[in-house]
Amino acid sequence: MSGARARKHAESSMRSALRTAWRRREPVFWAALLAVVLTVQWPMLKGWYYQATGTAAPSSAVAWRTDLDGALAEARSADKRVLVYFSADWCPPCAAMKHDVWPHPAVARAIDAGFVPVMVDADRDNGLSSRYGVESIPAVLMLDADGRVVKRNDGYLPRSGMLRFLSQSAD
Repeated sequence: MSGARARKHAESSMRSALRTAWRRREPVFWAALLAVVLTVQWPMLKGWYYQATGTAAPSSAVAWRTDLDGALAEARSADKRVLVYFSADWCPPCAAMKHDVWPHPAVARAIDAGFVPVMVDADRDNGLSSRYGVESIPAVLMLDADGRVVKRNDGYLPRSGMLRFLSQSAD
């Protein structure tokens, strides 16, 4: 009987020690969890902020086309690829990209150097979304001059990510 009692006492002491340790570390756990959630959701939160405050995006440094067929013909004649950006007005990460990625001169230079850019409103042009299997926005597709997908990114890309995407896709 004393063995069982000793085991119960040890288990009780262990639970008490775990509760004490948890109480000391619980604020750190919640702070870390909040930091992870904010980091992962930052583009969404930033986009909501821009939309809620009505903050106008700076002018895009990219000379967007809206006609994919015309852009493909231009790409064939200029020996370039086509960069297709699927977006929508209501999309918070798209708003964040509109503020932080497209106005940047380095992004515009990288696009001008090797791509014909096309912006597609996913709400207004469902045909292109279906044709290229775009199910979420923002989406960035790299096409060859015949309209075949060379590379794609589904989701938000920060400026540095876009520059990396463009440089890796230009090979």
